[in-house]
Amino acid sequence: MNILIIGAGKVGTSLAKDMALKGHKVSVIEKVESVCNQFGNLANIEITCGDGCDPLVLESAGVKIANIIATVTGDDEDNLVVAQLAKMQPNRPKVVSIINHPRNEWLFTKSWGIDAAESATSLIARMIEKDIDKNN
Repeated sequence: MNILIIGAGKVGTSLAKDMALKGHKVSVIEKVESVCNQFGNLANIEITCGDGCDPLVLESAGVKIANIIATVTGDDEDNLVVAQLAKMQPNRPKVVSIINHPRNEWLFTKSWGIDAAESATSLIARMIEKDIDKNN
């Protein structure tokens, strides 16, 4: 499977390594040049230094052959822009995303180009509530 990851922070880097170890072809886009340089030459992972919101950068990183795009930047707006650009591609890849700010959860829907999304805050809150309900 061809996986394109937008953002090479902790989440993006860990996700890229995990998916590459599982045999997937992984490409990563990161806009901070110093982060690109630190990323190094990891087996089965290609890195493109540039802004994932730029259609030309997306194309050079393989958006047209991607099966899945993971938008894991620290900026919800960037994640949504990438999702919408991805859905304009003829291959219509699946888009998964993290939600950085819970107040933005309402935007992360199929109508905005997102197939699956999760906010760490909301996930932890649900786990706490489930644990509280289980212990009462």
